[in-house]
Amino acid sequence: MLRITVEEQHGWATIHLEGTLCGPWVDELRQCWWGTLACPEQVVVDLESVTSMDEPAKSLLEEMHAAGTQLHGRGLMTNYILEQIQNGSREDRGRSL
Repeated sequence: MLRITVEEQHGWATIHLEGTLCGPWVDELRQCWWGTLACPEQVVVDLESVTSMDEPAKSLLEEMHAAGTQLHGRGLMTNYILEQIQNGSREDRGRSL
């Protein structure tokens, strides 16, 4: 299960995620991201409360990052995944949180 909360103010959107980012929730996040009033460069995705994610989730985060969306997280595995995305390297594709 994933809880998605979107805050939009002053031309910026913050998407807060809580729970497991996998399966149908990846498409739900994509819809929320596309549905924000802000352009991708003015969107922040807060992953601090994400407990796990699958490969489609990581691919979506790569897509978001490539579009200019900022990704923020906390925790060893989340930060590792974000570092791999930001460095453009996916050497560890087989692992999930």
